[in-house]
Amino acid sequence: MIPILFEATETAFDSNGIGRLTDATVCTVTEERNGSFELEMQYPATGSLYKELAMSRIILAVPGDGRTSQPFRIYKISRPINGIVTVSAQHISYQLSYIPVMPFSPVSSANAALMALKSNAAEDCPYTFWSDNTTAGIFSVTVP
Repeated sequence: MIPILFEATETAFDSNGIGRLTDATVCTVTEERNGSFELEMQYPATGSLYKELAMSRIILAVPGDGRTSQPFRIYKISRPINGIVTVSAQHISYQLSYIPVMPFSPVSSANAALMALKSNAAEDCPYTFWSDNTTAGIFSVTVP
């Protein structure tokens, strides 16, 4: 699949967005178990969408054979070296790291904890959560 560039605010990913990055020379997704999930792309400064590459925009790419497309948010664009820029992007789930949560009282299930995290988010949280874990336990947040 050819990677597709989207606006930073896109959530549906059901169109060609800003456009397909057909001029990309290399597009590699690296996923480590319980670790990083990142995209690195080489793109020529003469490419048709070069001027559209910008911080926080989203690149939709397939992380591997037989996998579904995943969105990655651009966090770094290098200066052109020999006419090629390197674009680095992290999976959009990393955005959760930047959403603070206000303190809340103890809850006793995984689903209740996930709902409490969302409802006590100090900023808009565009994610939905669920769990099939039925094990009981106590979870609370005591400091933001």
